[in-house]
Amino acid sequence: MLKVESLDVAYGEIRALKGVGLEVGRGEIVTILGNNGAGKTTTLKTISGLLHPTAGTIMLEAEPLVGVPPHAIVSRGVAHVPEGRRIFNRLTVRENLTMGAYLRSDAGIAADLERVFELFPRLAERITQVAGTLSGGEQQMLAIGRALMANPRLLLLDEPSMGLAPVLVEQIFDTIRDINHQGMTILLVEQNAAMALSIAHRGYVLETGSIALAGTAAELADNPEVRRAYLGE
Repeated sequence: MLKVESLDVAYGEIRALKGVGLEVGRGEIVTILGNNGAGKTTTLKTISGLLHPTAGTIMLEAEPLVGVPPHAIVSRGVAHVPEGRRIFNRLTVRENLTMGAYLRSDAGIAADLERVFELFPRLAERITQVAGTLSGGEQQMLAIGRALMANPRLLLLDEPSMGLAPVLVEQIFDTIRDINHQGMTILLVEQNAAMALSIAHRGYVLETGSIALAGTAAELADNPEVRRAYLGE
């Protein structure tokens, strides 16, 4: 579904990505692992059009995405849940979810809203609550739900477990797995390597802007370098 080739991204004179290549097949969960500053968030921002590469190609089912404005990338089926959630704090839960469907005019919006509430019953309970007063876990649920309201083909998730208690991390990852089982293709950036590899089909390891390792989730989980650097063994 998604194919990234020879991607270079720079912040001024600093090369953040150096020839990055990765693929995400339809129906897969693919994870990107790496330390802070490795280029994980930069990769997602470039795919979603928030950053412009200096070289390389990004193809979504044979459609080029480089140079396409972010809102048009959303309309092509890519939804991005950013690091830090970035919900609309002053809007209610319902209003945040409605904003996720701002490009849509089809008849499926109401059904997708119910689907979000089935995935995250807590949001249904908080539907009229101002989003900025939600807990961290509830805000993460809302950020994912808002992205799903765009009815994407590809979901980009950036650090969904950040700042959450362990019990909420497990809940979020169980829901990500459920979303995938319903047919959603997911590219996941995550510091919690053990959780990411437990639900992913395949993965890549980014180190200082370049792909250092790639393989199935099982292969990466058994790799001594990955176990030492990311799994604390």
